[in-house]
Amino acid sequence: MDLVTLAHANFKSDMKKQVTSTIFSVILFLIITTPVFSQETHQIDLNGSWKFRKAGTKQWLDAKVPGTVHTDLMANKLIQDPFFGNNEKDLQWISDIGWEYMKTFNISDTLFRNRHIELVCQGLDTYANVYLNDSLVIVADNMFREWYADIRYLLKIGSNTLRIQFPSVTVENKSRYDALPNKLPGDEKVVCRKAGYHFGWDWGPTLITSGIWKPVFIRTWNFTNTLGVQYIQRSLTDSVAELTGVFTVLTNLADTTEIRIYDGKNLLASQFAGMKKGVNTVRVNFSIKNPQRWWSNGLGEAHLYALKHEIYFAGRFESSAITKIGLRTLEMVQNNDTIGISFFFKLNGKPVFMKGANYIPQDVFLPRVKDSSYRAIIRSAAEANMNMLRVWGGGIYEKDIFYDLCDEYGIIVWQDFMFANAMYPGTKEFVKNVQAEAVQNIVRLRNHACLGIWCGNNEIDEGWKNWGWQKQYGYTKEDSTNVWRNYRRIFREMIPAAISKFDSLRPYIFSSPGIGWGFPLSMTYFDSHYWGIWWGNEPFSKYREKTGRFMSEYGFQGFPPMESIRKFTSPEDRQLQSTVMKAHQKHPTGYQIIDEYMLRDYQKPKDFESYGYVSMLLQSEGMKIAIEAHRRAMPVCMGSLYWQLNDCWPVVSWSSQDYYGNKKAFHFNVKKEYATVLVSPLAEKDRIDVFVISDSLKPIRGMMNITVSDFNGKKSFDTTFSMLVSANSSKTYATYKQYLLVPAKDTTKVFLTATFSAGSKVLSRNILYFTAPKNLGLDAPVILKTIKPVTGGYSITLDSKNLAKDVYLIAPVKGEFSDNFFDLLPGETKTVFYKTPSKNPGFSEKLKIRTLRDTY
Repeated sequence: MDLVTLAHANFKSDMKKQVTSTIFSVILFLIITTPVFSQETHQIDLNGSWKFRKAGTKQWLDAKVPGTVHTDLMANKLIQDPFFGNNEKDLQWISDIGWEYMKTFNISDTLFRNRHIELVCQGLDTYANVYLNDSLVIVADNMFREWYADIRYLLKIGSNTLRIQFPSVTVENKSRYDALPNKLPGDEKVVCRKAGYHFGWDWGPTLITSGIWKPVFIRTWNFTNTLGVQYIQRSLTDSVAELTGVFTVLTNLADTTEIRIYDGKNLLASQFAGMKKGVNTVRVNFSIKNPQRWWSNGLGEAHLYALKHEIYFAGRFESSAITKIGLRTLEMVQNNDTIGISFFFKLNGKPVFMKGANYIPQDVFLPRVKDSSYRAIIRSAAEANMNMLRVWGGGIYEKDIFYDLCDEYGIIVWQDFMFANAMYPGTKEFVKNVQAEAVQNIVRLRNHACLGIWCGNNEIDEGWKNWGWQKQYGYTKEDSTNVWRNYRRIFREMIPAAISKFDSLRPYIFSSPGIGWGFPLSMTYFDSHYWGIWWGNEPFSKYREKTGRFMSEYGFQGFPPMESIRKFTSPEDRQLQSTVMKAHQKHPTGYQIIDEYMLRDYQKPKDFESYGYVSMLLQSEGMKIAIEAHRRAMPVCMGSLYWQLNDCWPVVSWSSQDYYGNKKAFHFNVKKEYATVLVSPLAEKDRIDVFVISDSLKPIRGMMNITVSDFNGKKSFDTTFSMLVSANSSKTYATYKQYLLVPAKDTTKVFLTATFSAGSKVLSRNILYFTAPKNLGLDAPVILKTIKPVTGGYSITLDSKNLAKDVYLIAPVKGEFSDNFFDLLPGETKTVFYKTPSKNPGFSEKLKIRTLRDTY
């Protein structure tokens, strides 16, 4: 029997016999957080260098943990980069076979004296049989869970061997799927608690990973083990915050425990409690005077308190840990109104318009995402004035650092559970597995100030009701009843019950969206995924009509910058119809859709590079229409989360910044669209309305300047007036008859500029054109540039006598522009900063400048 067959046999036959891996499953539904140990305990790191091999073979190769089979094969030069060219297609065999990992480590006699020694596997992807010294200790089948085993009785002083078998994901999925009473939408992957995007999506490749994707270590403890810590905010006023620390502690003996809580050096509370042998819950009440509130990005400081707790048992110090919390109130408001039912969030009692994006995992190969990458993407979101990110349900529950950074930057997290676009089994084993997954992640994340809302799944309610699954799978009435009952068991019973028990103060919704975008009711209550643009082929102008209560998905594709395309293509591949470019466009008609929309608004680009550039402009302009419509509609509409912030590999997609972190035109524009104050001129029905939208909690007095100019800078209209912008509002502050400002004969050669300033600071400037870009009478601009080396990069000053539309700066060295893809107005001088650690003697000569006029 080869190792693949043996692994499957072991997996099935040992499920009932397996004891050690489930030793803690009876303790609070597998709520075990990583504790901080006493000074006399130890932790052995088992990460780093391992060995791996293909099941059924003898040769062991070098591996790295955390890692994946694919990245280990690449490191051993056994496969080509899956992201380059069309390599993905040739690597599907990897998930069809089993793999095995092995590590030898030493245990000292000192460590062996501890009463409890546990193996902790924080992430096994996905089916796994874990052997210690040839004894089976863990059988895993969920990459979203942590797995534990009491291994003291199996360890030896000296050398020990840990071996993990990973049976084929595709083989195991097929076996489990074939055993279901009904075939389910989503097909074989639905039986597997693994990130859905690994099986392919319309922006991602099919690369079904296996391996040890999170750290593995051995931990010890003696008298107490802290299973969970929760800080519950009972009340919050400007003078005092009343809190309770809830500590779940496992003890070996019956004795007295003391728990102390500190804020810095200040002791906030000390409480003694009698402990019985087993699991104990201790509640410690304390208060913080004159509390500083946690605010979302743009509204104030995201203040965090670092609360330290210490645990003493029988007068002896046992452990301590620091938990960062934010003091704030956050509620989801759903009230009946004249339109339908509201859907918005109040932070610290103030209604907040949510501005942000949908976030997907940053790589197909998750262990490759470094802490610096997390910081870069969350900082980028904050700098783009976002205050919310939605963690989409086809990815992963993100690593702790993601939520730590959202806490720090004031980004509220909409957290999906990991279910998307499919129906799932309702077997006892599957539901129990999901229950453990849900509880572990609820407990892990619940102390984060950034965590704003739990959502059961992505688009499953809509899919069941609108996508024709019942007909597609040939369901009888009884079949449909059973499948829907299983759905309700997970999303309307089990998950909300877990939230009620372990994180009762946060809101939960069953599914997103509440109603499909094809129904008028979707604009009147719940959140909306509006895909009439793109999927429905409707014009961008439709965004102005389709402004629901909370727009949690919408979007349009754009190419990544050319510097990114060069990384995954050869020169001969750089054409739309090449095999490689088709492989890096996962929507079946994606190029056709882009082309159709592009030719509505733009002239046909002259070459491949120009096409990619114009596609970015197209995406940016389309999303500008959407975001401004959403913000103008406040307070009816109170959220705008576009699809999507980022990519998991190099691809043509809906992202605003690509896999390599390069920003598309849209990302530069969204920073302006999501600014605290937004001027939004709108031309409709022969009328020009100038809106100002403000998210500020205070009114702002300033000056509005409105001009109409031709492309050479000659002004035909110019007015300036003082105005007071109301707090947290969207209003029209000026209205004009369009024909009085812009005669019909001039629509192709003039533009309107609306600028709102407070003192010397421009808070928002917006430009309105009166016809599609393809109709504009643009002359080739002559752009003058002055480039100076400065600390941290280069200062670039540009000016032009005539309009330079959609100026695109392309640098010769890696770095980041402060602004890009902007309109340089006639006679205007604009300075941008290019941040780069690299100095290039020929930077000034090598800096390239493109404009829309160059593309045809």
